[in-house]
Amino acid sequence: MSTTNSEVKVDKPYRIQTTAGHRKYLCSNLYMPSVTTVLSGTESEKSKAGLRNWNINNPGKLEEAGKRGTAIHHACENYLRGLDPGVPDEYQDFWKGLSVYLDWFEVLHWSERPLRKDWYHLRSDDKEVSYVWSTKHLFAGCPDLVGEIGGVKVMADFKTSNGPYMNRFPDKGDRMGFGGFRKYTKCAQQMAAYRLALEERTGYRCDVALIIVSTPETSQAIFIDGDQMDLAESRFITRCAQFHEMYPPDPQEIALKE
Repeated sequence: MSTTNSEVKVDKPYRIQTTAGHRKYLCSNLYMPSVTTVLSGTESEKSKAGLRNWNINNPGKLEEAGKRGTAIHHACENYLRGLDPGVPDEYQDFWKGLSVYLDWFEVLHWSERPLRKDWYHLRSDDKEVSYVWSTKHLFAGCPDLVGEIGGVKVMADFKTSNGPYMNRFPDKGDRMGFGGFRKYTKCAQQMAAYRLALEERTGYRCDVALIIVSTPETSQAIFIDGDQMDLAESRFITRCAQFHEMYPPDPQEIALKE
């Protein structure tokens, strides 16, 4: 299907791929970049060059990480639905210990898609996932998990990594620690964006965020409190505005429904 912004009339959000190569969504009759597209698109040129060089020097590693992340995401979703996690043998080390953190949730409102009837308007044509979006800041994305732990409203995100995340600035010369800190700050902004969009669409505001990280050796549960989330939200909004300045919308942009 080919169309332009002025021609599209849809009731449900869906994911598209644009000619610019950015992942975008069609929500509220507007093209919106994904949260991860905003974050990657506003990285420093040094960071972008570093990622390109890493991909050149490690062929196939990025694709493998994507497959691993997808497998663990599916395992978490299956577990939350009371099904067999179905973890492939090659990713068993990444699954160990994760179920403990999932069991913390006493109430589930969202697991890749809304579980509350009053949020069903966020369902997309894709039956596996749904999206939240901000018409104020023009971005969209899919949270992993929203629920409650001890009455506290929590948004969680699942991550797989070869090394641990770090929620404090590392010591000088600690390259692995610096990598873990960069992953943490990026994820914090990602979750702050989802929280902002979810509140805009439903009025529900999460109190804290939870990053659930699995590595071959261990697993982590990193909570991000309200003040830290507010800071991450402010930084994301700045980057979102920067993204739209760098990549202004093309009125002839072609949407390809997946």
